[in-house]
Amino acid sequence: MAAPELEALLEALLEPDSDGIRRVRQLAAVLLRRRLLGRWRRLDPDLRQRLPTLLAEALERETEHAVVVALAQLAALVLRRGGVGSWGPLGAWVQGAARDPRRKEVSLLVLSAALEDAPPALAPHGPALAALCRGGLEPGAPPTTLAYALRALGGLAATLGDAHTELLRSLVPDILRALRTLIDADEERGADALEVLDELLAAAPGAVTFDLRPLLDLCLQVGGDSARGHALRARALATLGFLAQQRPRALLRGGLLGVLLGGLLGPLCAPPQCPDPEDEEEPGGDDEGSRGGPSPRHAAAQVLNALAQGLPPEKLLKELVPLLEPALRSPRGWERKGGLLGLGALGDGCGGVLRRRYLSPVLGALRGGLGDPEEMVRGAAACALRSLDECLQPEAGALALEALPGALAALGGPRSWFVLEALVESAGEGLEPLLEPLLGALLGALGPPRTELALSALHTLAGAAGPLLQPHGGRILAALSPLLQPPQDPPGRALTLQALEVLGALGGAVAGPGLLPGLELALRLAQEEDEPEGRRVLFSLAAAVAEALGEGAGPLLPPLVPLLLGALRRPPPPAASEAPDSFLLFDDDNDEEGAEPMDDDVSSEEEELIEVEVGGAYAAEVEDACEALGEIAEHSGAAFLPYLDTSLEAVMGLLAFPLADVRAAAYQALGSLCLGAGRARGHAPKEALQALTRAVREEPGAGPARGALGGLGRALGSAPPPELLPAIGCLLADVIAGKISCLQPGAEEEEEGEEQVEAAAELRELAGEGLAAMAGGAGGGVAFAAALPPMLACLRGDLPQRSWAAAMLGEVGGALLGGVAPALLPRLGPALAAAALRDPHPEVRGNALCSLGRLAANGAGQSPAWPGLAAVREALGREGPGRARDNACGALARHGAGLTAREALSLLLPALPLAEALEEGGAVAEFLLGLPPEELEPFLGELPRALGGFIGTGTLPEGLEVGVASLLRQAWGRSPELVGGALAQLPPPDAARLRHALFGPAPSVTSSTTNQ
Repeated sequence: MAAPELEALLEALLEPDSDGIRRVRQLAAVLLRRRLLGRWRRLDPDLRQRLPTLLAEALERETEHAVVVALAQLAALVLRRGGVGSWGPLGAWVQGAARDPRRKEVSLLVLSAALEDAPPALAPHGPALAALCRGGLEPGAPPTTLAYALRALGGLAATLGDAHTELLRSLVPDILRALRTLIDADEERGADALEVLDELLAAAPGAVTFDLRPLLDLCLQVGGDSARGHALRARALATLGFLAQQRPRALLRGGLLGVLLGGLLGPLCAPPQCPDPEDEEEPGGDDEGSRGGPSPRHAAAQVLNALAQGLPPEKLLKELVPLLEPALRSPRGWERKGGLLGLGALGDGCGGVLRRRYLSPVLGALRGGLGDPEEMVRGAAACALRSLDECLQPEAGALALEALPGALAALGGPRSWFVLEALVESAGEGLEPLLEPLLGALLGALGPPRTELALSALHTLAGAAGPLLQPHGGRILAALSPLLQPPQDPPGRALTLQALEVLGALGGAVAGPGLLPGLELALRLAQEEDEPEGRRVLFSLAAAVAEALGEGAGPLLPPLVPLLLGALRRPPPPAASEAPDSFLLFDDDNDEEGAEPMDDDVSSEEEELIEVEVGGAYAAEVEDACEALGEIAEHSGAAFLPYLDTSLEAVMGLLAFPLADVRAAAYQALGSLCLGAGRARGHAPKEALQALTRAVREEPGAGPARGALGGLGRALGSAPPPELLPAIGCLLADVIAGKISCLQPGAEEEEEGEEQVEAAAELRELAGEGLAAMAGGAGGGVAFAAALPPMLACLRGDLPQRSWAAAMLGEVGGALLGGVAPALLPRLGPALAAAALRDPHPEVRGNALCSLGRLAANGAGQSPAWPGLAAVREALGREGPGRARDNACGALARHGAGLTAREALSLLLPALPLAEALEEGGAVAEFLLGLPPEELEPFLGELPRALGGFIGTGTLPEGLEVGVASLLRQAWGRSPELVGGALAQLPPPDAARLRHALFGPAPSVTSSTTNQ
């Protein structure tokens, strides 16, 4: 049936005096609503104009409840799609029905659905609509009416925004009272209705300021009431999390932070219920509870996490630490668990302060938790360790190593394996002393019923220990081999895929001999059964094989590349004959009287994509395929050349894909294809490079722009066409200056606040890497000249900008062929010197000093007006021990030709040994080893203290360490008394280490006597 005929029929069936039976009228409303979802813009204008009046009349006359519900859904859709013009007749009906107790519920249903996405032009009607909604909140109103009124107020708040703060503020007391009533009457509807508070906080935060205390009381009372359902409690606590994100400082100003924290400790440290849902959670305390959503305990931890990111850490910790300490010392395991979860929630925002001021008690709490006799407490401690690991290293790694033997002894259920994985992640490369027992436990568990757990732990170990596993590669492969066989059943297939993932994580250095057979098995599994998981594992393993074997992976490319290219091609829309019949989309059971209204979540933008499904598993598979194809192109060399053109065509076809993540992955793959082409052919494809530069400049979202810039950075290592280099240099300068589309106001995916700053910083970092990649080529000087003004401007920005610019100017300028152009030095030198001496932050000063040294080593120091040496001398006189002074030492060594040896040594030796920037040791050692021996004569007594840190510590390359040791032996030979006295003044461990490295296990005097 043609569309106009169907719409005319449905219109006729909607007539109130129609002879159709109730279910026919109901079905007509449902079908017309579905029809309009994707066709509103193509609807006959006359029908579109008459629908509001027709619906108002139908709603006025209809008596059957099920038909009224279906008509209300259709009316809401017409109001949302038709804009302000549709509100005339339908709006009049809503206002009239809202005053009729018999029709109030239906009118609020229409209003609530329509206001979900209301046009801004409705804002002038806000007071009238608010009055209608307020009428639905009256005491004694039935729960359904309360729910629709609260839902409508949520949509209205989003439409009115902070321009109507006073109006919304007047509604808050009624809203809170209605929420209490609804929650007591119907927990499920009450949980949904709490959304109105989120909408108020997002649209007009000031509207809730005067009612913060009653709002807190409501949410804390509901969230802490163990007699209520988990879903409702978690939802109430989630509202507090949103409050913590939107108005954290209002809690401080109102003196309510202590109230909130005290209330959160209740659900956080609550005793387990029978049965305790959290016993069924993921073993590590994942936020997803057994009932499909967060448990109240973890919802409370999420509120703490939001507070940690929104409040000054010192103020939050001052209130919170005294509350957590009793819980952490409690004799009750569930309270200790809650205290540890609360501690772990602070990692995102308070990590730095925890390290500076609370390091010892935090480590003590983690140590006690990891050794706790109760498994649930050990699981919570593992969660906390994962959250705090980054800010507590290296102490956290040492703590993990300390706890590992106990964790191995306690292996049993899933939670104990989670604890083990957390410890392995934290210990990282420090695992070497425990690898033998650790591998023994993991490989010994590769059998029912713990195979899956052991494979997961092996995967974690592969990522943490990396090359340390190389001596054990054969043993690991032998243990995995029974799982790397063709599976016999679906459970066996799942384990085989998991084992193949472990193989890929081990990489070529460890699993080299097993990678090729593993990839062959993965290929076979992907060809036998067409399902996404098998292809995902195949693509991941293919990337590892390509990286490990290079051109040796060539024989597997013929069957592999077609699978990859097939994943990159968008599936075509279904043919008309295959399209589902709309009349079969509705089941009779869904049309019963009293059925709940169907949500209408299809936005106008989604209408354009309704014909083809482009999200979900397909998009994830495309991203995996892009990554694998890029790795293969980079590493397979000439073996990939037969597939290069078809791969470029397939990837270029994804650059207009509607999903941002897929476009970002395609840009990364395109950069890898350029790099592979450059290595194999000697030049990168020009059209691909142009596509990347265009995407960096024009992509409206930061994610795809980052992907394009990362791809461009890869491509710059592929001999790009010289004629493109000036344009690329200007592009990188524009990225640094923020002059690309995704960083402009009004961008499609414009971020707010910290997220926008973070996006700009990440793009700036990538642009710097691109400049560094260009520095050693013919176009490096042009690119650096173009980028210099915005980089110097960054020296006047915030701390991350200043730190980045101070480091990047030296990294790029120090690598330029022929050095920085002399015309640029009068601007560059003084700016870096000023940053090195006057910036308030030591990180910026250190980076600037390092850059002055790098530039001097690349020729800038020969300029008569170069201010670097004077700045370095002054910095050495004023900087205390730390990274900045270490960087000054390296800079002085690189400026060495500008000073006499005595002047340089008088400045350098008192500032040694290096304290933090140990990477400067190479420059310092090379400078000292290049001096004539007689120049060192006046300073022999200082050499053991100054150079001792270079001996036996692994901070220098072997050749330089041998040279420094030889220099100290020569000094001993010239003046044993002076050098021996200096050795005696060192701390005993340092003196012993130095004597052992210089003279062997026995002291030199004893050795001489024995030899005689």
